[in-house]
Amino acid sequence: MRQNDLTEAQKQAFEQNEADFRNLDDHVRDIRETARARLTANGWEPDSNDTRPCFSCPCPDLQVAAQGKCQRGGCHHPIYDHDLPR
Repeated sequence: MRQNDLTEAQKQAFEQNEADFRNLDDHVRDIRETARARLTANGWEPDSNDTRPCFSCPCPDLQVAAQGKCQRGGCHHPIYDHDLPR
């Protein structure tokens, strides 16, 4: 279905979905900032700015698997558990 073929109700549904996803992005960003601050306050420092460490375990850098999880041994947390670029 092309964008020009959408009904007004469908357009509104897409707009509401987009707004919900932006709210989710904001919420996840807040959680990451809290996680980063919590770990930093307890002496944690990531190895470098080029890595995406996990906030849920000591995994030093995200290695993305097809399922959207880290494939690094001992981690396997979802991508959103990692320190992604802001």
